[in-house]
Amino acid sequence: MNKSLLAIAVLGAFTSIASAQSSVTLYGRIDQNVTLQDPGSRAAVVSGGKLGKSATKLQEGNVNGLGGSRLGFKGAEDLGDGLKVIFQLEAQLFPDEGRAGNSSTLSAGTTTGNPFFSRFAFVGLSHKGYGEIRLGRQESLTRENNVKINDISGESLFNIVESVEAAGSRTQSRPFFQNFGSRVDNGIRYTTPSFGGIQVSAMVGLGERLSDTNTTTGVTRKASNYRGLAVVYMAGPLALDAIYEDLSGGVAGNGNDYNNLITVGGSYDFGVAKVAAAYQNTNNLGGQYAVSAGAGTFTKGTDVDAWNIGVAVPLNAFTFKAQYTGSKIDRPAGASSLDQHKYGVSLQYALSKRTTLYVSGTERGGDDKAFFVRQSEFAFGMAHTF
Repeated sequence: MNKSLLAIAVLGAFTSIASAQSSVTLYGRIDQNVTLQDPGSRAAVVSGGKLGKSATKLQEGNVNGLGGSRLGFKGAEDLGDGLKVIFQLEAQLFPDEGRAGNSSTLSAGTTTGNPFFSRFAFVGLSHKGYGEIRLGRQESLTRENNVKINDISGESLFNIVESVEAAGSRTQSRPFFQNFGSRVDNGIRYTTPSFGGIQVSAMVGLGERLSDTNTTTGVTRKASNYRGLAVVYMAGPLALDAIYEDLSGGVAGNGNDYNNLITVGGSYDFGVAKVAAAYQNTNNLGGQYAVSAGAGTFTKGTDVDAWNIGVAVPLNAFTFKAQYTGSKIDRPAGASSLDQHKYGVSLQYALSKRTTLYVSGTERGGDDKAFFVRQSEFAFGMAHTF
């Protein structure tokens, strides 16, 4: 009898140890807002709609909200000696329509349906002395640091990577910053430990095919391949980043295009206010993001300069935010440049640590602004995390 009790006690002790060494967290966010969208006088909210006519929409939080709705699982297993196994699975949710999942982003033109865990799906190893390696679908390096440092709204309320959509005879998608579609498929990433606040990350995304041919145009393209390198400094109230990324191949009809960019940014928290600013140069904007542009097409050789500055001011349960973002698109072959800008203000009120109400207003302007599909917007919404 005593032996049985001893065995049960020992088994219970081992079970407790195993439980303490491994953890899994379920988390999520639901964010919805009502937006009044006002297009330019020569654009319509929807194709074929009345020009200049405003519309009211119920939208997901990744547009004019505090962040995309999501459902996720993340966890770690302690293997001892400072080594851990880590994983994360995170799905994009659209509560306004009751659906989930989103498109693949690495291989442009070969979207693979609507993968459920479209925000994160990786497994990796982490060691406090040697760094961390991840395998799977992950945020691009610009996306990660836009959220943490460069964008005062964290790529949400005033999203610095938005493209200004124009309609009619000026049909085009004119980018501000870019982030290579937010996430990278087939990603292999290594991040060093922090050395005096400095961390370096390197990542590649594998296209996983040699080439294919567009059946309509007969143009052969090579696989899309992503490469990125980021140096980030974070110490106390100061955060700085410098990032290089490129994407090659993957667009039938445009040959083997090449797209590379450099981003630098920083933020400083003064306590009474936090300020963020960034600059990005896209050299050789390839066909990965090319669309009809009225007088021409965004082709290889198109360069984009983008910049922004933002401020966040907390006051008890309230937070006021404002940001200005602009870009200039220099087109080749003598085509005129395109300038665009937007500015926005918002006020957030925290009902609790997990629930926030917000209002925001955004105005866009620049060349041919009468053709902008989203010239101005006013939104009211609520976000809840769990």
